[in-house]
Amino acid sequence: MKKILVLILIVLATYIIYKVNDNELIDYMSLGDSINQGINSYGNKSFGYNDYLRSYLENNDLLHKYNSYYSKNSYTISELTDDIDSNKEVLYDDKTYNIKKELREADLVTISIGMDELIEILANNNLNDFEKLKVELDKLSSDMEELIKSVTSLSKGEIILIGYYNPYNDNSKDMAKIFAYINDKYERIAKEYKITYVDIYNEIKKDEKYLPNKDDYHLTSQGYLKIASEVIKKIEKTI
Repeated sequence: MKKILVLILIVLATYIIYKVNDNELIDYMSLGDSINQGINSYGNKSFGYNDYLRSYLENNDLLHKYNSYYSKNSYTISELTDDIDSNKEVLYDDKTYNIKKELREADLVTISIGMDELIEILANNNLNDFEKLKVELDKLSSDMEELIKSVTSLSKGEIILIGYYNPYNDNSKDMAKIFAYINDKYERIAKEYKITYVDIYNEIKKDEKYLPNKDDYHLTSQGYLKIASEVIKKIEKTI
């Protein structure tokens, strides 16, 4: 009887500790390149989709911690994968963070990366030669799969992969075919690794005001807000 009582007390204590620590707040981690940083159409730091998402979580009393320590201009997919595999450390406000620990603790991870690489592919290839383009796009997709594999091996939270919008003033069938191809690849990767995919292609295409500078592929803050709204739709289904 005494042993049973001790066991009950242990179970009860464990439950209480769990309930105290389980405050249901979200640790949000944002990964990516300049799109992820909210760089606007004229090269200035603006309010990015992740900033809107952070505000949404804060305003709904859902945010515990936020970090975008692993976001930077011209960050490539393979560079981010290498940083995860090597457990890269960064220093912010005199405190050291390592990426594996942050991923393990994250309840929500958003990933938006590879636009620079995609634009380079499009700039250096004949857009009418779709078969050759597919080889380059398949390589990009393969890099993305390696990244998602690394992220999902560490994070057991909600992982959201954001697709690409068309940054060009070109809505031809050939261009639409290219973006449909790579975005479909990403959606398939998301399904395979059981993460959430957010398609933003058509939403950004709807309004030319999101891309006012024909010489730059970044969005206005309103464009980033549109991305955030699409991400929030997905999140609201899970929280």
